[in-house]
Amino acid sequence: MKNKGLNLKISSLLKAPCVKVLLFLHERGEVRYADLTRLIPSRGTLSLNIKELEREDLIRRRVVATKPIQAHYSLTDRGREIAVLLDKIKKALETQP
Repeated sequence: MKNKGLNLKISSLLKAPCVKVLLFLHERGEVRYADLTRLIPSRGTLSLNIKELEREDLIRRRVVATKPIQAHYSLTDRGREIAVLLDKIKKALETQP
């Protein structure tokens, strides 16, 4: 029974905004800020998490000087390594009875 409680805690962790961003970028590659707002509707929460992920060198931002200016986000090599591990955890939890 202890294992089931652990699965619930890990499942909750996988729903954290920063983890959701990492998994989304892992799945999609480079995305625009607007794509991320559909994933995390609260712009405040999204901005805080993006800044933290950039500080941790897990994602990078590429700005395109168009009108309006566009921001694109992708995983760094370090971010990709972590996203791969998180994806494995997510898939392992999905396959458990």
